[in-house]
Amino acid sequence: MELLSLLIGSVAVFTASFFATVSGFGYALIATPLMSSVLPLKSVIIFVLFLTMMMRVFTMYTTFKDVEWKTVTVVSLGCLIGIQPGSWVLKILSVPSLGLFLSCALLTAVFLMSRKYKIQVENKTAGRFGIGIVSGFFGASTSVSGPPIVLYFLNEDMPKVKMRANMTWIFGLTLVSTAATYLFTNAYAVVETWTPFYYLVPANMLGVFLGERCAKFLSQELFRKLALVIVCLGAVMMLVSSLKRLGLLG
Repeated sequence: MELLSLLIGSVAVFTASFFATVSGFGYALIATPLMSSVLPLKSVIIFVLFLTMMMRVFTMYTTFKDVEWKTVTVVSLGCLIGIQPGSWVLKILSVPSLGLFLSCALLTAVFLMSRKYKIQVENKTAGRFGIGIVSGFFGASTSVSGPPIVLYFLNEDMPKVKMRANMTWIFGLTLVSTAATYLFTNAYAVVETWTPFYYLVPANMLGVFLGERCAKFLSQELFRKLALVIVCLGAVMMLVSSLKRLGLLG
C-alpha cells in the first residue's frame, strides 16, 4: 500500500470511527467514499464491514444500559430481511448506480428535516420494521446502512442517549448477519488482497478511543445537528464518487 493511499485511508478510517462512536452511526457513510478513492470499491465495502465490527465490540459494551430492546429487535429483524436481496444486488448491479440513488434520497431527506418537516407515523413498530428493511438492503449492497434509520429516529425525536444506544446495537447485530451472508454468497472473493486492511486497524481503534471520550458532552440539539451534518456530508461524498465512477463527472 503506497504511503499516500495509506494516509488517505487512515484519515478516512479515523474520521469514520470517531464520528460513528460519538453518534452511533455514519462509519460507512464517511469511510466508503474516501477509501474508494484509493482502493477498489468492492474491497472497501468488505474492509468497512470488518472495521465497523471492531468498533462495535467496544461501543456495544458502553451503551448496553441505555438500549431499548424492543426497538432494537424490530429494526434488526427488518434489517435481516433487507440484507438478503442487498447482498444479491451487490454481485449483479453497479454499486455506483445504487450509490447515486441513495445519495440523492438522503440529501432530499436531510433538506426536508432541516426545514423541520416531519412525517407522522401512526404505527411505530411497523415503521421501524420497514426502515430496517431499507437499511439492511443498502447496508449489504453499498455498505451504507445507517442514514435511513438515523433520519427515521430523528423524525421520531428519540432522545440522544437512547438513539445512540439503539443504533449501536442495531448495527452491531446486523453487521454479524451481513458478514455471514457475504460468506454464504462468496462476496469475500471480490477482495484481491487483505494487506491494506491491516494497516488501517490502528487508525480505526484510535478513533474509537477518542470518540468514546467526546460522546458524553453532546447536547440533544447538537446531537441532532451533528447527525444531519454527517448524513449530508456522507451523501455528498457518495454522490460525487458515484458520478465519477459512472463517468458523469470529471
